Amino acid sequence: MEPDEVDSVAQEIMATLDNLFLAEKQARLQVSALEEQQYPLAATFEMVSDMGTDTAIEEALAGFGFEYHTIDEDAELWISDEHGLMVFLFFTDPDGRYYNYRIVAFDVVGEEEEISA
Repeated sequence: MEPDEVDSVAQEIMATLDNLFLAEKQARLQVSALEEQQYPLAATFEMVSDMGTDTAIEEALAGFGFEYHTIDEDAELWISDEHGLMVFLFFTDPDGRYYNYRIVAFDVVGEEEEISA
């Protein structure tokens, strides 16, 4: 895939994820407002919102042709060989900074290229 095409896909993924995380933040604000008045309703709303966000993220990345790979319990990795992109979700850097996501471009190397290198 050409670099311009990869950039275009990465921009589209970023816009999609940003919109999903914004919706999640808005839901969290609604939960905060509900907690003061009706805690059981707030807890239920939060659970449903979290499940909806997770499902929307999975569907969006799968729709872009990404496959899920498990790293550990604190991070998710989605890889698309077609686009040459990896999306890391919900992880903490060694320096302690927390990220919602990070998109990384990579080159796909065939087995014969890897052996001769």
